[in-house]
Amino acid sequence: MNVGQKVRVRDGSSLARDWDIPRDAQGTVLCRYRLLRDRQDAPDRLDVRFSSQVIVWGASEGSFEVIAEHR
Repeated sequence: MNVGQKVRVRDGSSLARDWDIPRDAQGTVLCRYRLLRDRQDAPDRLDVRFSSQVIVWGASEGSFEVIAEHR
């Protein structure tokens, strides 16, 4: 996933429940990083903005799926 991409929380992820994010909510990736640079098996982390009041910091990239852009 890349900065600026539109994403939503994956089905079955506890993130939606923990943060009270509706299933159809769309967020924008603000930042992508790895906490442990030397560990290739460490999951990448994302900061995602869903609204001006809801920004998810440091969630596992696997908690999200990219929303396909329609052209």
